[in-house]
Amino acid sequence: MQFKPDKIFIDEDVLDTAITRRVLEHFTGVEKTIISENDRPVGLTSKGLTISQGKKTLHLKRFKGDPFKLCPGFSDDVLCCNYYVINVVENCPLDCTYCILQAFINKPAITIHANLEEMVQQTLTAIQNEPSRTFRVGTGEHGDSFALDTVLDINSYLVKQFSKVPNAILELKTKTDNIDALLDLEHGGRTVVAWSLNPPEIIKKQELKTVSLEDRLEAARKLVENGYRVAFHFDPIIYYQGWENGYKHTVDMMLDAVPGDSIAWISLGTLRFIPALKKIAEERFSNLSIFHNEFTPAHDGKMRYLKPIRKELLSSISRWIKERSPSIPLYLCMEKRSVWGDVMGSCPKNPKELEAYLSDGF
Repeated sequence: MQFKPDKIFIDEDVLDTAITRRVLEHFTGVEKTIISENDRPVGLTSKGLTISQGKKTLHLKRFKGDPFKLCPGFSDDVLCCNYYVINVVENCPLDCTYCILQAFINKPAITIHANLEEMVQQTLTAIQNEPSRTFRVGTGEHGDSFALDTVLDINSYLVKQFSKVPNAILELKTKTDNIDALLDLEHGGRTVVAWSLNPPEIIKKQELKTVSLEDRLEAARKLVENGYRVAFHFDPIIYYQGWENGYKHTVDMMLDAVPGDSIAWISLGTLRFIPALKKIAEERFSNLSIFHNEFTPAHDGKMRYLKPIRKELLSSISRWIKERSPSIPLYLCMEKRSVWGDVMGSCPKNPKELEAYLSDGF
């Protein structure tokens, strides 16, 4: 995907950062507005931008506060994995129909926190203050980790910094194949690059502006050849006519492309959404049918497939993976312990135990 914004807004206190300079050098001829302190033009708000326009608008600003936080999905109601996030970029130029960011982020522009070095230093200090614990840290919760990296070059910096930290694992999540900048880096085995996977027919209809399943797996293969471990996320798993053949084919393609011992972990999670997302998505995408199924309100306020459907989807895909490569660590994302027991046969006692299971071997 060749990305070019329509407008760029820059807070004046990040004009001299390396990220800002790279953006300005790359996008010559694009309308730019310098924002003074405490100023927020209407052109950066939901009143001034639609979601689609926001995906073509960049806002470079300073992140203020603690950038190192627990995953926003963490809850006592489901078994979580103690995953941490640093959101260098919020929002995304890709356009998945089911993306929660359409209803979750209160400013539609793609926000780039240009004080990267400061954010990373705060994060690494927090990690190094607990040397007996291994942290899994990701950048892909509020936006694709690689969608803009050919411009921003954030990931090379992150890989180099995390390569020096023995008690942290950096996970970079993507639906792109923009991984060439990571080839031949000294990563120290501390970086995992992860892809969200779905059958080709789902990618084509629901994951707009992303690359194909084949391209994702080819990028994974290249990184494995360069000594990286990779991961995969079947999330969201979508229930549709023919899903069995679609997901079985996807599992087989994944394990044909990448050896099981190079896969750090695989997560499984079914489609879930807050009620507001359905209306927003159906207004943006014509003939959208993925929300027309047997959903029920869950404990967390999200709409989820009925439990028998969820268990069938999760059990089938986990079984296909285990049949071919039983040693790959599998986990369920945002599911109750009762579903874990039915699908996986057992359940970690708590988030710390799940965290240790996924970090084992690093």
